[in-house]
Order: sequence, then structure tokens, then C-alpha cells
Amino acid sequence: MLKKISAVGVSCVTALVLMLSAFAAPSAISAATLEEMTSMAIECIISHEGSYGSVNPNDCGAVSVGKLQWHASRALNVMKRACQIAPAFAEETLGTALYSEIMSGANWNYRTFTAAEAKAASALLSSECGIAAQDAQAAEDVQGYIVTGQNKGLTDAGALVLYADIYNFGSGIAARIAKRAASYAGSYAAVTLDDMYKAALNDNYSSGSAFVTRTKMVYSYLCGLDMGGTENTQATTTTTTPAIQFTEDGAGTYTVTASSLNMRSGPGTGYSIVTKIPNGTVVTVTETGNGWAKLSYGSYSGYCSMDYIVPCTDSEASETTTAETTTATTTTTTTTAAETTVQTTAAPAETSVTSEETTTTETETSETTETTVQTTEETTETTEATETTTVDTTTESSVTSTTAVRTDVIVNSAYASIYGDVNCDGAVTVADAVLLHKYLVGAVTLNVEQIANSDCSYDSVLSTKDVTVIMQHLVGHYTALPIL
Repeated sequence: MLKKISAVGVSCVTALVLMLSAFAAPSAISAATLEEMTSMAIECIISHEGSYGSVNPNDCGAVSVGKLQWHASRALNVMKRACQIAPAFAEETLGTALYSEIMSGANWNYRTFTAAEAKAASALLSSECGIAAQDAQAAEDVQGYIVTGQNKGLTDAGALVLYADIYNFGSGIAARIAKRAASYAGSYAAVTLDDMYKAALNDNYSSGSAFVTRTKMVYSYLCGLDMGGTENTQATTTTTTPAIQFTEDGAGTYTVTASSLNMRSGPGTGYSIVTKIPNGTVVTVTETGNGWAKLSYGSYSGYCSMDYIVPCTDSEASETTTAETTTATTTTTTTTAAETTVQTTAAPAETSVTSEETTTTETETSETTETTVQTTEETTETTEATETTTVDTTTESSVTSTTAVRTDVIVNSAYASIYGDVNCDGAVTVADAVLLHKYLVGAVTLNVEQIANSDCSYDSVLSTKDVTVIMQHLVGHYTALPIL
């Protein structure tokens, strides 16, 4: 759990004074306190996030506000904190409607602002109460980022400050980069600022120019405080240009035999992992060379070792195509009678394909359904009521089996705020597991932040495994999310 500090917060001026005093001499660097590291990290973050009055009315589907650009329901929390400091002023500034919405604790997962609302919010956030609220929230949040790094085993002050800045960009990215830095250094405890910087530039997310620019700026700033610098700014990203000669000789469809196959950005284990491909997945290989395959999987493309894929037989390829068609049909199925009839006609074939991917209970349901359908086909006279029951059962079984894993979405870890916090209310509870399950069965939709927060198993795929991980976290089996 993230630790909280009780102080109301420090202003930018106070933060700068703390930062300078902490590094007046090299000996102070190694002895930097948690509060001092927090202040430095805040300065780094606000330099490329925003100002006190910054408001982005529609930031990927929800509003972002303030100097740390708190997003969606986190923006609501900051606004509410400002309102609680000066209620009368806040209501006058925001207007009764917006003020009441904020104080009632409405869900802002999809809340965007009109131009008038953005102007009023900016005025509140720029005021004395708005500044105080943001300083306090920033201190709590960023200190939490650093504590998360400490809990992983990071000890170097420079590494922790850079980790905190990356965490603000995306908690999943920070976890991945810290793990890579630890592989360079030998352990989390041995990671230095230079290790974190090198790991950041060698991460697959470093292709984003904004991330690269931000990381270089923070690194240079910390080097100026004598917190590192052996790498200076010469660290380069791993090349993604294959040195291997690839040909189309081995092109075709293949089945993954590994329990979880790494797709990499280049043909070698030194390249970053783009995503993980589940066992049994059929992938399309376009080129091969020196034991590596260039292939595509969903919206991803990259390279995989050919030691863990085998050529598909014609029947396997046919079954896979049928299964993919079934999934697409089921996902977009509405409740119209015509579409239900079409789905029922294909039910026996679909059930036989998808039942293997479900749990024992789902398999039993699928088998029962298949028997019912077959019996219906063999019976010359069937009542309308019986047909309706068969259709409903078949549809439910098909939806359950095909939505246990959502392969139709892209999980972008950059948008993650708190892993497990699917409803983005600032805490991980049973409600989050319930909401994720509803999403998996197609009952609700999630925004990009909610989807990123849902990937608790950190495999870039949303499935019932993530629901299980949340529940295991709640009973204490996992102390932190995501599991790596």
C-alpha cells in the first residue's frame, strides 16, 4: 500500500529550496530523505506535465487537470479536495451544478468538460485553495511512486527519482523498466540512475518521442545534481534493424507450443518484448531466418523464436478460422431474432471448437447445449418453447467461452494509474473484480485507463486470470499489482 504524508503540501518555491539544500554537497545525495526525493520528483514531473491551472477537457475520453494532469476520477479527487478547503469560494467559482457534482463524488471515468467548465475549473485550480490541494495531492501521489520503487528494492536516490517520473507516465512502464535495470545491475538494490536511464531508452515504449525527450531531460537534470552521469546522454536504444537475412521460405500459419511466447521487437533475446502470445494461438509468419520468425498477432507485429511454434495442419487452420469468426460474431451479436437464429444454426460446430478453451463447468454446459441442439435437429416435431430455450442456452454458452479472454483490445500500459483499480476510484476492491468480469462478458465498456488498470497479470491480455489476480490480491496472496 502506498504511504501517505500528513503535511498539507509544499509549494513550488519550498520544493525548490528543499531540492537545492539536499544537494548542496555530494554527501547529501546518498542521504536524501523520502520527502526530499519526493520534492525533486515533483519538480521533474511538473516541468513536462502542466501548471496549476492546466485543464485538458478531453484527454483520451476524460478530463485531465492540474500540474500533474490528474486524469478522470483522479481529477475529480483533486477538484473535490480544493472545494473542501474553501467551499463557498469553490461553489461561486464553479457554479452550483458543477460544484454539487464534484462534492457528490460522481464517477468521472468518462467525464469531459465543456469550454465553460474548463474555464471555471482552471480558475479554481489556480486559486489559493486549488494550489494547496494540488500540492498536497502531488506530495501524496509522488511519494507513493517512490515508495513503490523502494518496495521493489530500489535504493539509489537518482534511480528512485527517475523511477517516480516514469511511474507518473505509466506505472506499468515503470515496473518494466525497473525490472530491466535490475537485470543490468544484478539486483534492484544495485540499480543506479544510469541503469534506469539505459533501461528506459532500451524499452520498447521508447519509440514515443515524448517519452524519450522527457527521460533525457530528467536524466540531464539529475546528472547536474551529481546523482549519476557515467552514461551522460550517450545511451542509445537497442537497434531494431535485423542483421539476419530473412526469406519467405518458411512463411505460413503456425501454432504456438510455449505456455506463453514472447514476441520481440527484433530477432534475438536482447530485444524488448512487444507482447506475449498464449499457448495454442495460431499466428501468421511472413518471413524466417536463423531460427527466428517474423510474424503478426492481432494488432502486433514482431519476431519469435521458431523453437516454440510448429506449422499448422490444414484442419487446425480451418478450425482457427472458424473459432475467430465465432468470436467476432458473438462479440457483435445483438438480441434480434434473426441474428440469434443464425448463431443457433452454427452452434454445434462453434461449441465443439470453443469448449476446449473454457473451464470444466463451461465445458459441461457446452456439451449439454450441443446435445440439446442435436436432439432438436433429430426431432421432427419441436415446440417453439423448446427452440427458444435451446437458443438462449447456446448463446449464453458461446458468449461465456469466447469472452473469457478479450483479444479484441490493445492494452496500453502508459495509461495505467493504479493496477487493479478498474473503476478508477482510487482503491482496489471487490467492485473492481466485478466490473472487470462484466467487461469480459461484454456487459460494459471500459476506457483506456480502466483497460490498462485491468491488466493485473501484466501480459497485455485481459482475461479471467486478471479477475483472479485481483481477488488474490484482496486476500493478501499478492502484496502488489501487477504481478510480474
